[in-house]
Amino acid sequence: MQNLGDARAHFWRVIKMAKACEVDLSSALDDEKINIAEYADMITACRACTDVEKCDRLLAEQARVDQAPDYCVNRDTFAKLRRA
Repeated sequence: MQNLGDARAHFWRVIKMAKACEVDLSSALDDEKINIAEYADMITACRACTDVEKCDRLLAEQARVDQAPDYCVNRDTFAKLRRA
C-alpha cells in the first residue's frame, strides 16, 4: 500500500494548481459543478501523486498554465471545470 502525502499540503497544492489553471474551486462547489466528495477525492488523489516535486516546481515558476500537466491526477477535472 502506498503512503499518502500530508493532507494539508496536498489541499493547498490542489488549490494552487486550480488557481494556476484559472479554476475557482469555491465557486465550482457553490455552483454545484463538483460536490464535496469529488473535491475530497481530488485531494486524496493528489496525496497519492508521485510527482510532487515537479508540481511544486511548476507552481513556483508559473502563476498560470493553459492546463494542468500530463502527470497531474486532477488534470481532467481541472479541464472540465475550466470549460464549465
